[in-house]
This record gives sequence, C-alpha cells and structure tokens, in this order.
Amino acid sequence: MKYKLLTLAPIIAAGTLIKQNKKLKTTHLDLTFNNLPKNFKNFRIAHVSDIHCAKIGISDLFFLEKLRKFSPDIIVITGDILDNYNNDMDIVYNILSQLSSITPCYFVSGNHELRLLKEYDELKKILKRLNITNLNNTKTYLTKGDEKICLVGIEDYNFFKEDELNHRENFKNMLSSLYSKNEFNILLSHRPEKIDLYAKTNYNLVFSGHAHGGQWQLPFIGGIFSPSQGFFPKYIKGTYIQNKTTLVVSQGLGNSSFPIRFNNQIELVLVTLNKK
Repeated sequence: MKYKLLTLAPIIAAGTLIKQNKKLKTTHLDLTFNNLPKNFKNFRIAHVSDIHCAKIGISDLFFLEKLRKFSPDIIVITGDILDNYNNDMDIVYNILSQLSSITPCYFVSGNHELRLLKEYDELKKILKRLNITNLNNTKTYLTKGDEKICLVGIEDYNFFKEDELNHRENFKNMLSSLYSKNEFNILLSHRPEKIDLYAKTNYNLVFSGHAHGGQWQLPFIGGIFSPSQGFFPKYIKGTYIQNKTTLVVSQGLGNSSFPIRFNNQIELVLVTLNKK
C-alpha cells in the first residue's frame, strides 16, 4: 500500500502545482479615503495585471463571469499583457475584447511590452480599435455628477532607462507633472517597489503588479522572489500604506519565465472605494 502511495506522489504534486497556477483567486478590497469625492462612494474598480499571454485559469469564462458579476465602473490593466517568452497576439486580442465589452478599460505598460517593440506597436493598435484607453504618461478625469477624480498612468520604468543618466529623475518628474493638486489621484504603474516615489508625490491610490506574488510563498517567510525586488521581496500582494498613499499589488493572472507558483494563486483584485 505504501509503495502504491509513493507512485501516486508525483501525480498529486503535479495536480497541486496545476491548481496553484490555474485556480483563480478573487480578492475583494474595501478602501476608505477621507478625501474621496462623495459621488464616488461605492465606485468599483477591477484590477487586472500580468496576464502574460495566458488563458486565465482553466478557462477564461470563469474569470469573465466573476468580472461581470462585480459590475465594475472601470477596469485597470497594469502591464505585462504580452510575454517575451511565449507571446500570442490572438490570446491578447481575445482577452482585451472581452474586457472592453464589460466596462471602460485603462492600460499602462509593463516591462514585457517594452521588450517586444513590434508586438507593442500592434498592441497599441488593438487598444485603439477596442476603445481601451492607453494611459501611458498621461491622465484623464473620471466624472460623476459635478465631481471628478484624476486617473493617471505612467509607462513602465524601463521606458525611462533610455536616458541612462537621468532615468530616475525623469520618472519622478513625470509622476509630478501628471499629478493634479487638490484632486483625488489614482495612479496606474506596473512596479510596486517604486512606492516611495508614489508616496512622495502624494498619490492617493496606486495599482501595480509585476511581483507575481513572490512566486513561491512560504509560511513565516513570505514571497521568495520578485522581478526588480530580488529575493524575499517586500511588495508582493495586497495593500501597503505609506504616508497618504495606498498601494494595491496584484499577484497577477499569468506566469512568465518561471512558470511554477507555490501557495500563490493567480488573482483578480476587485476594489470598492468608500468615503470616511
């Protein structure tokens, strides 16, 4: 009997890993702010990040059902729809067309978009065709009645590295130039580890991804590795508050060069805003 169980061990282990990689986790967050305009109470934001040209879960249908049931006012997409290792523009078009049919969508790039310049140009055309707002290095205002909030997007940090000497300063200056004083400001930016800069600019709410939940999450230790943060990263999932800035980090909906997750499901983040 023991030997039979041992022969089943690899199958059980493989099944566990498939579950970690493909079972969708839905996280609901209620975030409260003193300065949220009153008309935006119960404003709903769905956060999608790091798809990496993958089918979401065993089937995209369950993911889309969850989104529609939440009935978001907007969907924010914080980069890495494309994948440098296994890109498929048909998958990209399919998921974006589904998202855009639900509610207005807003996109900013991740590092994988900037690695695939030809495909990124194609992606920009797809965004335009589907009426998804490409928010890179620009801003827009969302209105409800006579009140508004400012929605800002910034290109992935690698975009600024074209200027090797001044890239950090240029990134900071872009954040500052897009910030709207005396308004409630929401920022879409792929990288969570730049939270110091977001907080210094006084953004109220920031949506990021990139960290893939630390890839492997171990009890009492946390995430093992994240791009840009290295081993034992600090910003991998959930919410972080620094000064007056709340950062929301998605665990992501796909995988890239390292395809295996452990104790770290793919994640759809659903946020409801409230006024204190």
